[in-house]
Amino acid sequence: VDNPPVNALSPGVPEGLVDCVAQGNADPRVKAMVLRGAGRSFIAGADIKFLGQNKTEAALTYRTIIDDSEKPIVAAIHGYALGGGLETALACQYRVATEDAKVGLPEVLIGVLPGGGGTQRLPRLVGPKAALEIIVTGRHVTAPGAKELGILNNLATDNDALLDTAIAHAEKVADVRPLPRIRDDDSKLAATKYDPDIFDTMRKKIARRARNQKAPYNCIKCVEAAVELPFDEGVARERELFDELVMADEAKSLRYAFFAERQANK
Repeated sequence: VDNPPVNALSPGVPEGLVDCVAQGNADPRVKAMVLRGAGRSFIAGADIKFLGQNKTEAALTYRTIIDDSEKPIVAAIHGYALGGGLETALACQYRVATEDAKVGLPEVLIGVLPGGGGTQRLPRLVGPKAALEIIVTGRHVTAPGAKELGILNNLATDNDALLDTAIAHAEKVADVRPLPRIRDDDSKLAATKYDPDIFDTMRKKIARRARNQKAPYNCIKCVEAAVELPFDEGVARERELFDELVMADEAKSLRYAFFAERQANK
C-alpha cells in the first residue's frame, strides 16, 4: 500500500488490494502473500475526508475478499494500524508487527465507530471484555501488548527485520489448512456467559465521561451484537449503528475539531 503520507484508505486503495489478492490467488507460483505499507506506516485508517460519502463496491467488500482468500495473507505492520488499517489487518489470516508499532480502533474519538467489521472481529480474537476496552476508549495498543492479547502472531525487532519476519511467517503457514479466519471462531465470545454484566458495567463506567455522546454507547451495542448474532448479521448491525452516527452533529463537530487541531499545528 503506497498512499502517502500515512497510507489512508482513500479511493483507489481498496481497489488495489482487491486486484492484488486476485493476482496472488490466480498465480500457481504464489503460496502465501504479505500485505505491508510503504513509507512510515502500515495503514493509519480511513481517509476522514471521505467519511459519510457513498462507498465504492471495492471499499465495501475488500475485507471480505481478503478474508476469503484461498491463500494465507500476512499483514506486516509498522508505524500505525489504526481504524480501517487494523480492520484490514484483522481480515488477514495472520499479523506480525515491529515492536514499536501501535494498533487500535480510535473511531469513537471522532464520533463514529469501527465500520469495517472491527467490532465483530476483535471480540472474537481477544474476547468481548478486552475488545470493549479498546473500542470504547479508542486507545492505541502497543505491539507487545497486542501480541499478549492475541491480536498479533509475531513481532519483528525493527522495520529492517519486518519484511523478513513476515515472509518467514508466510512460508511457515503457507500450507496450513484450514486457514484461520477470525470470523469463524466464536470460542472467545463464550466469556460473556461467565460475566454477563460486562456491557452494563462498561455503560456505567463511561457514564460521566461520555455524557451527551452517542458513539461510545453505539460501540458497546456493536460488541453486544458480536456476542449475540452470527458474524454477517453482526456486521450488518455494525453498519446500521455506524450510519446513525456518521452524519450526526456529534461526528461532524469532532471531525471539524480533528482537522482544526492539525491545521493549527502547521
